[in-house]
Amino acid sequence: MPIELDDERALDVAIRAARAGGELALARLGNPGYLRWKGYRDVVTEASLEVQDAIVAVIRSELPDHGILAEEGPEDEPMPVDAEHLWIVDPICGSLNFAQGIPHFAISIALRSQGAFRVGVVYDPCRDELFQATVDGPAMLNGEVIFVQQISEGLEAFAKGIVGTDWPYSGERRELAVRMMSLFSEQVTECNTMGSPALGLCYVAAGRLHAYWHLDLKIWDVAAASLILQRAGGTLTDKDGVTWLYSDGGYIASNSIIHGWTLRTITAVLMQPKPPVPRDHDRGAHPPS
Repeated sequence: MPIELDDERALDVAIRAARAGGELALARLGNPGYLRWKGYRDVVTEASLEVQDAIVAVIRSELPDHGILAEEGPEDEPMPVDAEHLWIVDPICGSLNFAQGIPHFAISIALRSQGAFRVGVVYDPCRDELFQATVDGPAMLNGEVIFVQQISEGLEAFAKGIVGTDWPYSGERRELAVRMMSLFSEQVTECNTMGSPALGLCYVAAGRLHAYWHLDLKIWDVAAASLILQRAGGTLTDKDGVTWLYSDGGYIASNSIIHGWTLRTITAVLMQPKPPVPRDHDRGAHPPS
């Protein structure tokens, strides 16, 4: 018989699961165990799998009938995307940072219930900062209500903006991100790479950043932080400025005030023609005449 669930109970489960995973992740920082490369620049550590197991164990013990979609698999199980109650888990959002012993990563846990995201928790164990939100409640950081920071208006607000981003792993999207980064660096006060998309969105929610963008994320990177951001008064869209729910991987998060300017900067690069590929004889120096 399905267990009755309300948002507050689900939030309590998510917080306990995040803290269990965070405690283990913090203990393994600097000692991540073996590394397995899922792709170019895409790593999973032994410790990440242990953190995921700890998170899943808490959820399973409380809500055994719920589906769980976790970044690190297991790969041989079908994805329960049609589950009425689906937990979306990123055990270590910021895997490269974690693997290198850099103390900037997070545990991300969201609950999608009957098609709507209802609970989001992002926990940074290195700073003991827990971001949380429910669909009908405020966004909070360690029990205190948070809001996006709105500075000035229009172009002046964009020029004063502190913006975050992270790199796609490879290919055309990474090349586009390099060009976008160059343009942002000319137009805003600062544009930083964060190393953890979930924390990037939460930093916008907490007023530490004014926008965060990325061209190649997965649902577990943003599911929890998306709810926290929106309950803090922020805006989240895909890279084209429409609903993020059907994004192909590109996302823009902002304090709402500079969303349009952030979108314009990204669109300016997307609309540019691709630079020509050098021909073989153009790659080397010309012989002297």
